[in-house]
Amino acid sequence: MYSNLPLIKFSLHYIAIPIVWLIVYSITSTYTYYIFYNDEAFSSSPLIKNIASLVFYFCSLMTMICHTIAMYKDPGTIDFNQMNNLKDNQKELCKKCNTYRPLRAHHCSTCGKCIMKMDHHCPWVFNCIGYGNQKIFFLFLFYSTFGCFIAFLCLITRIFSDEFSYMLKHPKYKINFESTPIFLILQTLIALSDPLMLLIGTVLSLSMTIAIGGLFFSQLYFLSRNITGVEDTIYANDPEMNEWYAKKDRWFMIKTVLGLNQKWKWFLPIVESNKYNSGYLFDTPYKRVVIKKEKKKEENCNDNFLKKFGRIFCCCFKK
Repeated sequence: MYSNLPLIKFSLHYIAIPIVWLIVYSITSTYTYYIFYNDEAFSSSPLIKNIASLVFYFCSLMTMICHTIAMYKDPGTIDFNQMNNLKDNQKELCKKCNTYRPLRAHHCSTCGKCIMKMDHHCPWVFNCIGYGNQKIFFLFLFYSTFGCFIAFLCLITRIFSDEFSYMLKHPKYKINFESTPIFLILQTLIALSDPLMLLIGTVLSLSMTIAIGGLFFSQLYFLSRNITGVEDTIYANDPEMNEWYAKKDRWFMIKTVLGLNQKWKWFLPIVESNKYNSGYLFDTPYKRVVIKKEKKKEENCNDNFLKKFGRIFCCCFKK
């Protein structure tokens, strides 16, 4: 799938995966050490600690699950048998593949093929983001953002707590300034290891909340407008030129990706096809709304004309 990549880019793709896992492991281990297994953390409100821990570990688990599925799930490979069922105005020719593809499909130069409803190629999941895994990628961003935010709130509370000052007063962390420079450096590192690791974990969770949160809200914007990252780039100057752009029904457009039926499936990495988001055909309820409104306007105009004509006729009849 990635045989066309240069050696440097191919290596960077493989390096990105363990970086994601390392970040998740670092934040999870920091939270476990300073919050979950620490009796002094939230000692006055253990219920808040238990609820926060339950939500945090669930988010961490779902982050890894969604990330793994997004890597291995087909993002939207075109079935050319299905292409025979499409009309001429429902498909277009790809100049690079020299084959027909559905509307809203785009050619990925990294994967070397067309992807249905392609959003972008993401190196962090080593895969394209398209029709087949768009919801899963969205859940990956949601769970990772929410989990990092909870970790940041708990860790920042731990930093400003009075109980944490024991690390600087405990004999274990006492520094002997009369020792040799090497031992002095080692003692200083040992003495500051706990507060330093807590500070690093707090900064890391905050930075991930901001970085991944930005990606999450951008994806939320795309889903609510019924567009993709590629389409947003193409129609950057005038988004309404995009025939798929939804001016209204934005919550409905989000549900077409997350799921139209059972709401509990919204939070699970399960992709269900529907007539509004099938990969090959797309229907937009906004178009029907516009048509209805235009019909209503015509009907109102006709009614107004008839009313005016009736009034004039009655006036003439009275005369």
